Amino acid sequence: MSEEGKSRKVGKSGSPKGRKKPDPDSYRDGGPKSDHGKNNPLSAGWTGEIEEHSAPESYRVNIPHSEITQPFTTHNSPLTTMEVHHHPDIEKKGLKEYLLEGLMIFLAVMMGFFAERIRENLSDQAKGREYAINIKKDLVTDAENLNVWLPSLYQRVLNFDTLITCLETAPPVRNGSTMYYLARLSTRNSVFEPSNNTILEMKSSGNLRLIQNREIVNGLMDIERSVGQYINLFDIESKENVLSYPLLGELFDATVFDKMVIIKNKALTEREYAAGSVNNTLRPPGNPQLLTYDKG
Repeated sequence: MSEEGKSRKVGKSGSPKGRKKPDPDSYRDGGPKSDHGKNNPLSAGWTGEIEEHSAPESYRVNIPHSEITQPFTTHNSPLTTMEVHHHPDIEKKGLKEYLLEGLMIFLAVMMGFFAERIRENLSDQAKGREYAINIKKDLVTDAENLNVWLPSLYQRVLNFDTLITCLETAPPVRNGSTMYYLARLSTRNSVFEPSNNTILEMKSSGNLRLIQNREIVNGLMDIERSVGQYINLFDIESKENVLSYPLLGELFDATVFDKMVIIKNKALTEREYAAGSVNNTLRPPGNPQLLTYDKG
């Protein structure tokens, strides 16, 4: 450091004592003119070392004719005034306005609820009409099948009575052809297949409630109960037929049975299926007899 810097003294005003004020005109040429050019670190001919000494706070702040008019922070950035956002003034609502808004919200929710209920009722009515049409079709189909199945069932009962009479007759049997014919038909069950798909669908999906007439619902339940009883009886009859096969093989000649069947290369019609397909069976010629008349 130069001797002038060491002997510098600070006055009360914070400026160096005995230092001449720089001439403003001297800044026009790019900087203040000083007689100590060779001691000035900024001069072109400076060869000395720069010592890291900072001036006092008062010296840095109160420099005369300084162009710095704003204070700086520790990071040498000018201090800025922080902007403050004020909340807008909200007008206070009265009790009547709150009640009015609450009433409007309540009415909107209720209107939506009523609209949804009306839509569901219209949809349920459309489904109910569709189910009613399908149930009517199923009942018409069942009635047609019953008109074929019931007469064949009654005829089946009569055939069993005639067969029992023939088996109890002492040999030789005079109507052996009829006896073989009825024995062959004894294993041909008459079948009734109910059309209950619509009712089953309504029960499984919980849509049976769409039929509001209680009498109609009770009638449908009675039909379903009767169909269930028929299915149970049909299963029992099928098991009895299986048990009768060995007995028929011991009493009747199988070669005669084989000549009685007509083979058709087409599917059975609904009437043939319901009647036990008796149309495919013929009476055997002659008067065939049983293989044995031993009742033991």
